[in-house]
Amino acid sequence: MNQAKKIGPSDVEFNLDDYVLYNLNRASAIYTDEMSAALKSHGLNTVKWRILMLLSDKNPSSVGELARRSVTKMPTLTRMLMRMEDEGLVIRTVLQDDRRFVEVTMTPKAVKTLRAVQSVGQRVFERAFEGATAREVAIVTDVLKRIRKNLQRSPYESMQGKPRKRA
Repeated sequence: MNQAKKIGPSDVEFNLDDYVLYNLNRASAIYTDEMSAALKSHGLNTVKWRILMLLSDKNPSSVGELARRSVTKMPTLTRMLMRMEDEGLVIRTVLQDDRRFVEVTMTPKAVKTLRAVQSVGQRVFERAFEGATAREVAIVTDVLKRIRKNLQRSPYESMQGKPRKRA
């Protein structure tokens, strides 16, 4: 099997426009801009959208779990959850056994809101993968999961003998 050479930033043949991580970053930025514009008319932003999508996947969820899965810093997430609670989208509950543990639950209003905007996400997704087969989408997803897993490992693991925990 003929394998193409992986060309990185230190290679002589390096071309930024062909660099996978550059294209990943650009695609992510464009996706975020597209979703922001599309969600604005529904009174949502991308952080609220992400939180609602995560809660639809696992409802209720802890604040810590939402921060990790949404890749949002805890102070930013806490402020957003407070706003979402004021808007009637979520309920935050402090557990009696451990007051540090806050559980977040979607309200019926949040479920209705999410249903109304999921078609927005679907349209952006379809445009993003226009011309790609289901197999190609699956391959991209698998590769991105592998990249994410690889990047979560500390580059110092082998030198120190113990892994550093990352989100």
